[in-house]
Amino acid sequence: MSSSRLEIDLSAVQRNVTVLRAALEAARTAPPSQPADPAEAPAVATPPAARAAICGVIKQDGYGLGAPRIAKKLAALGVEMLAVYDLDEARALTEAPIQTPILILSPIRTIERQDPVYRLAVRGRLHLVAHDLPQIAELANIASRLGVRLPLHVQLDSGLGRGGALDAEARQIVETVAAHPRLLLAGLMTHFSAPASDEPFTREQAKLFKAWVQSLKPILQAHPAALTPIVGGPVVHPHMHAANTVAMLRARGLHGSMVRVGQGLYGYGFESFTDPLAVEFASFGKQLQPAVRWLSKIVHIHEVPKGSAVGYNRTFKAQRPTRVALVPVGYADGYPIGLSNTGKVNITGQQWDRSREGLLAGGSRVEILERPAFAPVIGRVSMDQITIDVTGLPDNLARVGAEVELIGKDPQAPNHLPTLAKAAGTITHEMLCRIAPKVERAYSAGAQPNESGGGQSPMISASPRLAAGAV
Repeated sequence: MSSSRLEIDLSAVQRNVTVLRAALEAARTAPPSQPADPAEAPAVATPPAARAAICGVIKQDGYGLGAPRIAKKLAALGVEMLAVYDLDEARALTEAPIQTPILILSPIRTIERQDPVYRLAVRGRLHLVAHDLPQIAELANIASRLGVRLPLHVQLDSGLGRGGALDAEARQIVETVAAHPRLLLAGLMTHFSAPASDEPFTREQAKLFKAWVQSLKPILQAHPAALTPIVGGPVVHPHMHAANTVAMLRARGLHGSMVRVGQGLYGYGFESFTDPLAVEFASFGKQLQPAVRWLSKIVHIHEVPKGSAVGYNRTFKAQRPTRVALVPVGYADGYPIGLSNTGKVNITGQQWDRSREGLLAGGSRVEILERPAFAPVIGRVSMDQITIDVTGLPDNLARVGAEVELIGKDPQAPNHLPTLAKAAGTITHEMLCRIAPKVERAYSAGAQPNESGGGQSPMISASPRLAAGAV
C-alpha cells in the first residue's frame, strides 16, 4: 500500500447534488424571505417553470479528485453539464461512459479532426466559451472545417477582469454568433469576483449582467435558429449562468438558468462566507457533506529530551520530554508547509496496514483503541514527512502502523479541510489541487441506485490517480 491515500466518498457527492438541487428548487418555488428593492436586486431571473440546471465544474482533474470518476458519478445523477478548463481536460473525458455535454472554459482557437474532442463536437456534446471577436472567427473556421455546428457560451467581463469581453464587444460577439450558420448560441455567462466576501460588488456585477442580457433580446428574437438546447432537449433561449457554489448559496437572484458548482459537489463552500447571516440559502449550505479524507500512518516513534529541536531550522523546541511520531507525508505530497507548527492530525484508533482484500471488500478495520485523538504537527513540514507530538497518548493508540487522518470529514474538527486551508494561508481549492498524483485515490461508492448494477460497492480503488477513469 502507498504511504497515504485520498478517500473520496461518492455517496457524499450524491447527497450534495441532492442538497444543491433542493436549494435551486426552493429558489424557484418559495417567495423571497425579504422583499428586495427591484432597483437593487441582483437578479438574473430563472424561468419559473424550471429549476436551474447544474453544471458540475471538474476542471484540474476534478480538483485533484479524479475527473473521469467524478464525471461518471455526476452523469449518473443527471447533472446537466460538466465544465473543464482546456482541451486536455476534455480529452480525458472522451472515453468516459457519459453523454453529458462538456463546456470548455478557456479560449479555444483550434481543433483538429484527429483530436479526440472531435467526437464530442460531432455529437453536439462540446460547448465552448467565446471570449473575444478574433476568437469567433477562429471558431467559425473550426466549425466549417469539421462540418459541425458549435454551441458557444458568450462571456461578459462584468468585473473579474480575467476572461470574456466588455459590454460592447460581448454584444458584437452575440450578434456574430447568432448570424453564423455554423455557430449556435448556447449560453450567456459571466463570473463573479468575490461572492463570498463582497456582496455589494457581486450585486453590481449581477446588475450589469442582467442589463446586458436584457439588451440582447432583439438579437435573440431575430435569430431563433441560432439558439441551441442542452443535448436532447427542445430549442430554447440560451442558458444564463454566473453563479458558482457560494453565489448560488448567496441569493436566488444570482442563479440564472444554470449554476456552475465545483467545491459544493465535495461539501465545501459555505464556510468561506464572511457574512453568513446574509446568505439566503445558508440552511442548505450547512447540509453539504464533506466528501474527502486523506489518510496516512505512523512509521516511526522516538523520544526527544526537553530543549531539543525538531525539524529543519529548529522552529520547534520541546518544552518537556516529547514523544515524536513520524508520518510519511510532506509538501511534495501536497501537505502545505504553511501547516508547520500549526496543523493537527487525527490518530483514528484504526490500523493502517490492513489487507487490500479486506479494504476492497468493505471489511471492518482493526481497532487499536475506541477513542481517537488529535495530535499537533510540530516542526517544519518536510518534503516527504511531518512530525507530530504524541506525548501522553496511550501506546496502543499512537504506535507504529496506526492510521493518521490528515484531512477529515468532521466540519468541527481541527483537521477539516477549510480549517487547515485557512491555517496554511490558502483555500480549499488549492489544497485539493496540490495533493500529488502519486497519492492513491480510493472511491467509496456507497449505495448507487441510479447507476447500472444498482448494488453496493463499499470501496473502489484507483492508483495512481490517472487510473481513475478505468473505474
